[in-house]
Amino acid sequence: MSSLKLLERKSTSDRISDELRQMIIEGALRPGEQLAEARIAEQLGVSRAPVREALQQLVQQKLLVAARNKGVTVVSFTASDIWEIYDARCAIESHAAVRIVEGGPGARARAVDGLRTVLDKLRVAVKRGDSRQISAADLDFHMTLVAAAGNSRLVDAYSILSAQTLTCINRLELALPSGDEVIDDHELLADAIASGDKDATVKAVHDHLTVAAGHLTAPPARATGNGRRPD
Repeated sequence: MSSLKLLERKSTSDRISDELRQMIIEGALRPGEQLAEARIAEQLGVSRAPVREALQQLVQQKLLVAARNKGVTVVSFTASDIWEIYDARCAIESHAAVRIVEGGPGARARAVDGLRTVLDKLRVAVKRGDSRQISAADLDFHMTLVAAAGNSRLVDAYSILSAQTLTCINRLELALPSGDEVIDDHELLADAIASGDKDATVKAVHDHLTVAAGHLTAPPARATGNGRRPD
């Protein structure tokens, strides 16, 4: 029975983590806002243990910040943070895309079919003009690309970056691209994978994410060691 209790407690902490994560993404919890463990536990009618675990999960996912004597607060993303997020996304997506291309025609066809299915959802969101749905469908497209590589650890890492990205987009989007531009940009990515050209595919990922990051903040003034700005 003790094992069953542990499983139940973990499930509760996961549900709390999911709820708080969504509140951060949607902006219901604002940057710098302090989260009190005892207050959350009281509001939810649960013990403090699962709340503590949920908060720690979100600290590890860099959506919350823990500081001594200050408790836990909602993260405030800097320009440097944003470019790091997109740099990491570029590394994972480029690797996943190359793996898909190397998988041969069948792997490419399956991946592109999945991407075009999500692209249809993106078109619907664009037609409705719902910016939150557009952002969610956009990230779903990229998650589908990563998942198509067949590496569950890449998916786990990318899911954390996706939550950070959506939070940044909902807070900071400065230059909303037109609906046609959003669709065209993602079609270019799918077409690059379908072509089987690794270099073209990596370039498409790089260019796409560089432009996307630029919608959130200006590029850093200082270039990286290899002479390129991070993506």
